[in-house]
Amino acid sequence: MRFKLAIVLLTLLLSATVSTANPGGKGDDVRSRDCAGSCHASSSSNGVSTASLNIIFPNEVYAGLLIEVNTSVGNIDVSSNNMVGMTLLINSDGAKDLPANDGWEVVTDPNGGTNNYVEISDSFSSQNIVNRSWTLRAPSDTGTYELYLAVQHGTPEGGVAMTGISQAKSVIVEEVPENLPRLSEDWTPTNQREIGVETIITIETINVESATVELMNGAEIITIPVVDNEFTIPAAVNPGTVQWRLVMEGEGPTQYSPWFRITAQEPGWQVDETALYLQGVALFLLCAGLVVLRRKDEENLLKDYDNTVHLNESSFENQDPLQVQPIDEQVTITNDVQQTPPLPASGLPQGWTMEQWEYYGQEHLDNLAEEGAQ
Repeated sequence: MRFKLAIVLLTLLLSATVSTANPGGKGDDVRSRDCAGSCHASSSSNGVSTASLNIIFPNEVYAGLLIEVNTSVGNIDVSSNNMVGMTLLINSDGAKDLPANDGWEVVTDPNGGTNNYVEISDSFSSQNIVNRSWTLRAPSDTGTYELYLAVQHGTPEGGVAMTGISQAKSVIVEEVPENLPRLSEDWTPTNQREIGVETIITIETINVESATVELMNGAEIITIPVVDNEFTIPAAVNPGTVQWRLVMEGEGPTQYSPWFRITAQEPGWQVDETALYLQGVALFLLCAGLVVLRRKDEENLLKDYDNTVHLNESSFENQDPLQVQPIDEQVTITNDVQQTPPLPASGLPQGWTMEQWEYYGQEHLDNLAEEGAQ
């Protein structure tokens, strides 16, 4: 029973996965509108949001290049946690609506990740507009595309999940001019860094003769030179986000990259799952060994208190072998003496059988004794 219990505990230990919780919401992720809308409540308890939603594209969007898309959310009353889930989509059908289905790539979302759904906590209200920017890579094929902004949020009273989606926002993706200074289509910006460490970023460009970096430091813009396609962002002292963009000059018109965001954060807790499983196995073996040792100690303790063998040996050693009779014979003799009374000198009473004497002989003798006494 103990072994079976240990097997069950080990199975549960090894099947447990390492995970993290995201209080207050479901967490940023790649989601369609159907999932994003139903993740906060069942569809039967959803309401229609009154939020004003908008998407703003740059004037020129070239195939395969990075662009900055700005989204705004206004005229909205939310729950006490001031959180709104924002989703970029390509249709309002709730199916095959991920940007990747049309060739869009989310390079940097408003929270520094690469998700089309993000949860934003800000001063949302009916009198305030909250703006967020996304860095996207445009589809590699030219043509006209549509994007939608969907939201879901709670209400001040609670108990109802509100959902809403914007009107379609069209954008024309054009062919890239031959001499256009630009970032390479294979280059991807860095989104995360650790606190206290300088960040060296290497860029890859096409048709660029010179480049500089504009680093936004609060309301101030700091210019950083690019040397051998590299530049350095100073180390961050505290967690936070800085924005930078690349100014590229060449034969064609001067180009500005989108504002890229890089977030500084404390090193996260990392888990080696292999080491964790090995520790679980080692813990199981340790517990199993302790159980086995304990059972052996209990058996030895019982042997120490069991003197039956010694008593039997000593009793037989002190007896005369001729006087020792088998136990079965002793029991038989004892039973015979106790059950059959002695026959009188005159023999069995007239008409009695030996079987009657075995059962009623003692009573007959007792009656004779009483008559003689009288």
